[in-house]
Amino acid sequence: MATIAFTGKGGVGKTTIAALTVQWLIQNGHSPLLAIDADSNANLHEVLGVSYSATVGGIREEARAAIKGDPSISKSELLALQIQRALVEEKGFDLLVMGRPEGPGCYCYANNVLRDAIARLSSSYRWVVIDCEAGLEHISRRTLLTLDWLVTVSDQSLRGVRTAVRISGLLDEMKTRVSHRAHLVNRTPAGRECPTPEQSALLKESGNEWAMGIPEDPAVAAMDERGGTISDIPAGSPVRIAIASLMKRVGALPG
Repeated sequence: MATIAFTGKGGVGKTTIAALTVQWLIQNGHSPLLAIDADSNANLHEVLGVSYSATVGGIREEARAAIKGDPSISKSELLALQIQRALVEEKGFDLLVMGRPEGPGCYCYANNVLRDAIARLSSSYRWVVIDCEAGLEHISRRTLLTLDWLVTVSDQSLRGVRTAVRISGLLDEMKTRVSHRAHLVNRTPAGRECPTPEQSALLKESGNEWAMGIPEDPAVAAMDERGGTISDIPAGSPVRIAIASLMKRVGALPG
């Protein structure tokens, strides 16, 4: 089982990249896989073209109530069953939406149980693809498993790259277990070098093994404008070619 997580500030296109990665893995024989929407403002399901009825955040609230209720209830078993209920099953992949806690108070116990339950669930898949929120909340609270790849996404500005560098620094502070780090400069204009030498130096200093550009693609812009799904992006489009290159670099494509 391999895990890849995409993070970056809002609006940089990480959710579309995560969704395209899910689709690429399915199309290239890497099923079954688990897609996790770890953004509290969940929209990975919309880009994938699926719907959901329950979130892990809601499950956590139910567990909190159970902890205060019947002491004979096994919290671990309850959470495991509820996570299965929240799982959206699609052809080639399943989707789990993390959501946000639906109430005040400490969720330390529930977080620990969720971490173990999600780790057990994830072991049934060949790949786990995570669309993170910018704050890395679920990684910092360790409700997600150890990562093989953490890929930060930014726009082509130096400020955007510096934000990615700060995210990498935050990972170090939290002592998050990440085997590899990389960076994507999204919506790269045609003919422009991205990342620039200055940006590459910054990214390398922050622990990124490599960085690459994802080109501007009119099909992606049209999809966003219409509120469509990644199925609207044609085969052979620039962004799909770039995703194939990305997956080659992370080891999902031979050669």
